[in-house]
Amino acid sequence: MTAPAPTHAVWDATEVTQSVQDLQHRVALIAGKVTVIRVYVSGTSGPPAGVRGTVTLIRSTTDPGVKVTSVNTIALDPNSTQGLAARRADANLSLNFIVPPALTLEGALSVSSVTLSDALTGAVLPLGATGAGPTVLFRTGPPLRIRVLGLRYTTTNPPGTFTPRDLDFTALVSWLKRAYPVAEVISSHAVIDATATPPFLCNDTNAQLAAIRNLDISVGGDRRTHYIGQVADGGFFLRGCSSGLPVAADPSVVASSPCGSASFGWDFDGTYGDWYGGHELGHTFGRLHPGFCGESADDRQGYPFQSGQLADGPDTFVGFDVGDPALNLPMKARPGVQWHDVMTYCDRQWMSSYTYEGIRRRLAAEDALVAGAPLPADTPVSAAAPLAVAPVAGPPRPEGGRPDERFPKLSVTPAPPPAAEPALRAAGAAPEAEPLVSVVGTVNLTRREGGIRFVNPVTPLAAQPAQPGGAAGPDGEAAGPNGGTQVVLRIRQTDGAPPREIPVPVKLASELGPNDDRTGLVDTVVPVGASPEAIELVVGGQVVDTFRPGGAPPALRAARHASAEAGAFGLALDFDRGPEAGQTFAAQVSTDGGATWQTIGVGLKEPTIQVDRSQFRPGDQVQLRIISTNGFTSTAADIQEIQV
Repeated sequence: MTAPAPTHAVWDATEVTQSVQDLQHRVALIAGKVTVIRVYVSGTSGPPAGVRGTVTLIRSTTDPGVKVTSVNTIALDPNSTQGLAARRADANLSLNFIVPPALTLEGALSVSSVTLSDALTGAVLPLGATGAGPTVLFRTGPPLRIRVLGLRYTTTNPPGTFTPRDLDFTALVSWLKRAYPVAEVISSHAVIDATATPPFLCNDTNAQLAAIRNLDISVGGDRRTHYIGQVADGGFFLRGCSSGLPVAADPSVVASSPCGSASFGWDFDGTYGDWYGGHELGHTFGRLHPGFCGESADDRQGYPFQSGQLADGPDTFVGFDVGDPALNLPMKARPGVQWHDVMTYCDRQWMSSYTYEGIRRRLAAEDALVAGAPLPADTPVSAAAPLAVAPVAGPPRPEGGRPDERFPKLSVTPAPPPAAEPALRAAGAAPEAEPLVSVVGTVNLTRREGGIRFVNPVTPLAAQPAQPGGAAGPDGEAAGPNGGTQVVLRIRQTDGAPPREIPVPVKLASELGPNDDRTGLVDTVVPVGASPEAIELVVGGQVVDTFRPGGAPPALRAARHASAEAGAFGLALDFDRGPEAGQTFAAQVSTDGGATWQTIGVGLKEPTIQVDRSQFRPGDQVQLRIISTNGFTSTAADIQEIQV
């Protein structure tokens, strides 16, 4: 009996993709990023068969090659072959190969050959000769650095406390690693309490994030880090926004995003905080709205594809999600006509080639910024004034006692001043001749209203990059972000010297419509002089708010464990005197013996804090620093290490 003729096939095309690509490979490939080779074959004769593929990959002409087997099988039916465009639109219709990480290093990679085998028998199938596959080039690129802060809040209607889920954070980081032009996402995460009263706006949360970031950068944090807040939608829905649309590299622009489990009719992975956060972070890289599906038309002239799509037709760009097994997310193709750019308001959002390349270029520009440096461990620090240290008590007494005495006290020691000159020298920054403060406020240019939200002393490390003048803002205007309304910080002095007037830009919120009030942030670092008395926020010639410092900042005497919500540990703080108007404190944590610090609270007034445990690894030794300030001066104290 004669054996049936095998299935014959032809090698139609090959596509090397990471997030979005066309068959000419016009989108840059990032070295080290998860890479998938999609091989398109079609049957020409013989019976239908399930097939698996093997590709041979080489890095040079002398390379013997590495054989890689497809992660899937496809059905070949010579009597029913779909067009190439249809196969590119479905990850199940291409043979997909994950490139080994060692082959995605900087340099060239060639697909030298493809072989097919029957998925059931393993027999090699005839494949028409079509020559070698494509040669592509991997380019090195910087990582994406983000700090994600989940903002916890409490409401009475509906009653409850609402916190972003771990899924909202992990899915955001995963989505960014899959969609953004990066091989690595360097991320950190914490849950903190929102300082504004709900239902707050994204300008309120962005003000809090900006103040936190300024304190982090002031003590040597990496200035290339982007900050984004997540707000759970259980109590109310926060419409997200960024605190500006920088026309040049400026990671100081922060963003806030809602998160939750809604599907919006197309997103069924359990959270929308991934692509929504990707949209708002895109604004921090200067990406504008293309102007489709009800959004402002900020980039209508620049966006190259109709209706906000990833492509104008099925034969060019196709998005591709490499998936994430840890989140049970399979590989998926994102057809260019059905899917839309992440910077639109349309359904089915992914990364277009236009946005991908724009963010890649901006990341490279940001990577050239000075990272900042912590104080070297072997650098001596001048002794601070002595501070009373509370003795460490034994375990809680089983017989109980006064509520404030049931937990052991923790020792408190003075901390070095934040303006440590060795850290400035390490980062290439010169010490300022006079004190600097970070001023963060919210402004409504339309109504000529505003408020100063946070004032904190900082080092020169916190200075922000200047944006070029005359660049188009979110309205496409070249008159500057304040739209002709001058905003000034007026710093009054106690020694009779004339007040200083410092014009400041307003970082307009990213999601403003044509009829919306022009709202945004003042976020700047300014010298305040030798004897500052007050800071006035002046909008359009009118004083709209005044910050007046309190007395000398209170010193921390002792701290003790206190009750806290699930997933956190609490601390009650004992200052040497009660708080007064114009005084607040900030809290920072360190897990490396004080070499680096991250801010977990700013503008705090109640002498208690809750510290989210999820930001630490089990067994971490956590050190806390409490910085009390009147806005112009501050004192700091470190609480003894606590093991998580």
